[in-house]
Amino acid sequence: MVGLFVLMVGISPQFGINGDERFQVDYSKKLWSYYTSFGKETSALYIPEGNMHLYGGLFEILAISTQKALGLNEEYDPAFHIIRRVLCAIFGFITIYFASLMAKNMGGWQAAFLTAVMLILSPRFFGDCMVNPKDIPFAAGFSIGLFSIANFIRTLPNPSISTVAGVIAGSVIAIGTRAGGLLLIVFLIFFVILYLGGSFLSNSQLQSHQVWKCIRYTIVICVVSYFGGLLFWPFGLVNPLYNPIYALNEFSNQPIALSILFKSQHFLNTQLPLNYLPEWIIRTIPITVILGIFLFIRRYHDHTIPRLEASVLTFFILFSIGFTLIRHSSLHDGWRHFIFVYPAMVVLAATGWLVLFRNTGSPLLSKIWPVVLGLLFTENIYSIIHIHPYQYTYFNPLFGGLKKAYGKFETDYWMLSVKEAADWIKLHEESRPKDSTITIATNCFYPSRVFLGDSLLGIKTAYVRYYDRGEKLWDYGIFYSRFVNQYQLSHHIWPPKGTIHTIDADGIPLCAIVKRENIDDYLGYSATAKNDPVAAIRHFSKALEYDPFNEKAAMALSIVFLSVGQPDLAEKALNQSLNSFPDNPGAQEVMNKIQASKKKLNNK
Repeated sequence: MVGLFVLMVGISPQFGINGDERFQVDYSKKLWSYYTSFGKETSALYIPEGNMHLYGGLFEILAISTQKALGLNEEYDPAFHIIRRVLCAIFGFITIYFASLMAKNMGGWQAAFLTAVMLILSPRFFGDCMVNPKDIPFAAGFSIGLFSIANFIRTLPNPSISTVAGVIAGSVIAIGTRAGGLLLIVFLIFFVILYLGGSFLSNSQLQSHQVWKCIRYTIVICVVSYFGGLLFWPFGLVNPLYNPIYALNEFSNQPIALSILFKSQHFLNTQLPLNYLPEWIIRTIPITVILGIFLFIRRYHDHTIPRLEASVLTFFILFSIGFTLIRHSSLHDGWRHFIFVYPAMVVLAATGWLVLFRNTGSPLLSKIWPVVLGLLFTENIYSIIHIHPYQYTYFNPLFGGLKKAYGKFETDYWMLSVKEAADWIKLHEESRPKDSTITIATNCFYPSRVFLGDSLLGIKTAYVRYYDRGEKLWDYGIFYSRFVNQYQLSHHIWPPKGTIHTIDADGIPLCAIVKRENIDDYLGYSATAKNDPVAAIRHFSKALEYDPFNEKAAMALSIVFLSVGQPDLAEKALNQSLNSFPDNPGAQEVMNKIQASKKKLNNK
């Protein structure tokens, strides 16, 4: 375990910046102001951008406290973010460690070792351990909490102080990260009720003073856990009886609407199909885990599997996923919000494999099955090394891997590839006068500014949405594939014309570096703004000669043609736009205007 800790912390700085961290860093600053002013500075209580006030601040408080202690106060300094990477890795290690302890209670040290190996060799989980400061601390809290709850139930009515402390610590971490941590308190109460009910129905009934002892322990744990978690969460703390429940409801119905690519279709995250979550999970966890869970289900009633741990973990997984499916809660990219259930899934999978090893009924098979598992692990090892540091984009080979998923599912939705793109630009950018400045346009503004923000390099970063890239002047562009239409991804229209380098994972482009070789589209927009249709038509036409797949320039040309009474040419230009972007949301409106104009001309 010491070696694993050193490995995870050691490689964590190699990973990029999660694009959501601009919200989280801002929240950490507001938390610092809130606590250092003893609650007088209240900006942390309401943060509409990103709804960060609805999250606990445990990770952010740890991060900014460490940064302040080390004198790292500039958020656009890459060193500032190394602290966040290291803390993520530490919470990831804690998650693995306590999941292994859960497994030990299930099947001994062999199960613990196998669980640790399976978690480490889960590429997507491993990648999240480095870059996910919301969900990995949350998973750590649940790993500690579930392990301790099982121990607590087993040792009632006389649990040890360390067991009680474990339940509290796990709950505090989980609640101090996200309101969903309240589920640990619910699980604790549920299993205590089952324990007391089972005792009442069995021959070994508890004495009344023992029952009250169990209840007192439970009440103390719940109260201390609840308010302990709120200590790191100002919004929850100011109204502890209402705000945590309000936040939990808000998370179940995310107020932020985002476009999500799923199975070659774009959905709003508030309107995802029911199979979204289970399909993402089955496509992105290793085959070893899938088979292990299948083996566990087949052997669930095996006498060697401890009933308590098996029941706690199974109920936890089914309840967590089932509740989301029943509520039809809105989700974000992938299943990162449900990583907290994954360690429990791996514990069950490892148990399934061990039960198979121990009950083969044949000395030969008892030697063959571990070899089979080892061979399956080689794919995981290869993927972790091959797509480093983009392990979180992993799709298992059962469904064709990352190459088959490209254009059908989101890949680098967190902009991690920007770090490598920025390094490439700084290394390969053409020589220029020392006092000159280049502008880099990007739809990944925050990480680009962090990794290209050194003013000594003469680099200026500017935010631009990918489909609006022609409307601004820039020298280079860094564009990641998130929010690019699936048609353009699957038909290789993206990366766009002018791309001089791509950042890839398994041969799939995650991010494109574009050199601006033609500015006619920009000149066309400028001419349109000046009400000069002749110049606009000339420049947009030249832009399309350079890049026939410039969907926005073609549509802009169509609008200009329409404005000068040439609907046939407008229709031709719009069809060119639709050829490269069939789902263009504004195209139908323009087409309706074109048809109306043609009808009007025909009626004259």
